[in-house]
Amino acid sequence: MGLIKMSRWDPAVVVPMCGTGVLVTSVALEVLYVLLSNPSAAQLPLLLFASYLLFNVLGNMLKFVQTNSTIAGVFLEHDNVGQGWLYCYTCQTHIPPRCHHCYTCNVCVLRRDHHCTLLGKCVGFSSYRYFLCTLFHGWLALLLATILNADIFIGLLHEGLSLHSFFLLLMPWMMLILGQVKASTFIFAFVADTCIVGFLFCFAFLTFHLILLSRGTTTKEWFGGHATEYDNGWKKNFKNFLGERWYLVWLSPWIQSRLPGDGINFELGHLSTTVPSMKSTQ
Repeated sequence: MGLIKMSRWDPAVVVPMCGTGVLVTSVALEVLYVLLSNPSAAQLPLLLFASYLLFNVLGNMLKFVQTNSTIAGVFLEHDNVGQGWLYCYTCQTHIPPRCHHCYTCNVCVLRRDHHCTLLGKCVGFSSYRYFLCTLFHGWLALLLATILNADIFIGLLHEGLSLHSFFLLLMPWMMLILGQVKASTFIFAFVADTCIVGFLFCFAFLTFHLILLSRGTTTKEWFGGHATEYDNGWKKNFKNFLGERWYLVWLSPWIQSRLPGDGINFELGHLSTTVPSMKSTQ
């Protein structure tokens, strides 16, 4: 179980990835412009740091899309049916515990967490590491971009807190359509807004998923009332979700970190007192 080659261009993945890629590119180019237009002693270190963050964001996005967390091509031993296995009528097969069907991907996903709209695929057993690292480096990159854009915000507010500056910061598209701002001003305002909204979004999601990770649970299990069922202590939880080298995966998406287990069988947590029962799902 691991990386698979994409046999065709799936619009459900390509379209969201293109949209996300445009946002990433716009922020990266704007940060590059700000750094190059303001020479200082910190220019080179900031350029190197920004390049490193961009490398990790794009690399983890690529790895996420290439990684297969579905049951496609996975041999499911039906001898274990009855020990927490479900039946998916859409895929017409029995599926192991923590595996759920995604109606967007139209396939069952091993240890499914949720469907990532921005990346066009489900976050599951093999791809969780790349999703979390994309969030982490995206948060750092947007924090850096927001700090670098502080002067731009000050420039946009040069006339004080007026209706013009208020709408420019909140609805730059409307101001552009109405002809109230130049195209260059709109671009800077739009990218600056993207940095702030993206930073807050990444911060909230990263915080939430770090809490889930420390408890060894998924988003679906958290909201389904099974948050402690697979909790084996924070250190083992990190290893189960990020691999044996969980402490190094943050440095580069190309660092190998073998996941323990097969995505089918999971060790119940020390606090768990229940064993999954046989159910049916559609």
